[in-house]
Amino acid sequence: MGVRRPEDSTCVLTYTVETDPAPIQVSQGTTPATATLRITVTNHQQTPVPVEEVRFSYPVGSGSGDLTAKPDSGVPGLDDSKQWVFERDSETPAFVLRPRRPNRPFPPKDQVEVSITGIEVNPAVGTSKLTITETLQGGSEPQQEEWPLAKVPAGFTVSDFRPAYILVQSGSSTELTWRGTSRPGATYTMLHDGEPVDVTSIRNWPTPNLHRDSVFVLTVEVDVDGNVAEYALTTAVTVARPDLTIGDLTVHGKTTLTHLPAEFDLGEADELTYTAETDGLLTGQLVTEEDAPGDDAPTLTVTISAAGTDRLTSVQARHAPPDPEDPRFPGSRLTAVVPRGARVRIGRSGTAPSRHLLSWLPFGTGELKPVNS
Repeated sequence: MGVRRPEDSTCVLTYTVETDPAPIQVSQGTTPATATLRITVTNHQQTPVPVEEVRFSYPVGSGSGDLTAKPDSGVPGLDDSKQWVFERDSETPAFVLRPRRPNRPFPPKDQVEVSITGIEVNPAVGTSKLTITETLQGGSEPQQEEWPLAKVPAGFTVSDFRPAYILVQSGSSTELTWRGTSRPGATYTMLHDGEPVDVTSIRNWPTPNLHRDSVFVLTVEVDVDGNVAEYALTTAVTVARPDLTIGDLTVHGKTTLTHLPAEFDLGEADELTYTAETDGLLTGQLVTEEDAPGDDAPTLTVTISAAGTDRLTSVQARHAPPDPEDPRFPGSRLTAVVPRGARVRIGRSGTAPSRHLLSWLPFGTGELKPVNS
């Protein structure tokens, strides 16, 4: 994860924001750098939502908090033009999404994806923002949420934050690795259950001994002349037989918490949707059969929809192992915690040849059941 979801949002709909590149790089020299914003809008409510419009805007200017100095740059894109209209506002530097039929409500569990491509990024390093303003029919007050957009120096990259092992025994540790540019003013910090750790000078970090499932956040700050770009990546490690911290627990009779994992793949499909009949873990492995930079790189994405929110986990394979069939090179890996009743959408993209394997480990009796099967 690079763009962090706002915690204080009052919007009714759920928004997911991704940038390309991630993080955004500023322009340098005579060739402008461009960026793309991709936003997924989902109705996780149980009833239709009467949307009047959703407005997407970002600061325009030459400062560190501005995204672009070219208000006319940026091309709107939409994946469902039959039901929606997405266009530039003719009066303000913003883009507006509205139903094609004004009285058509947004159905439950439905979603629409919009994009703004070709945004010419200004040369100033810093942190800009995307403001989403949601207006519903009926005269209610518009609701807003703001997403930070890091703008790092040209050529600065940070990626591939992952554990050596996604599943460890209780009391064991693992090693976290990542790739990141070193330059003056760049600071890397590891956030976890303990005190923050400065990891600026290294690209691998041994975790403490773990006794429960743990999330790690790698934050990156790039300071150029007092202007700071802030970016973050997250990863997680699952602990087998973790320590249990509870209030009261009463068990009558025999209880089985875990069963044998079920392995599967997507076959010829690019995306499939499942429903979890019990709590469990979903793991995935992805191996590319040839080096694949950029958009060609195979990507495996898992989106967990539960309790009105989406949680997205994805992994990308850019570098082929010396021997793709050698089991010592399991490729890129992901893990997702799946609650009972959640809707699980698994997708893959990328043009380079690849292979993948998924594994469902239930914490009880229940399948990861294909929808409409």
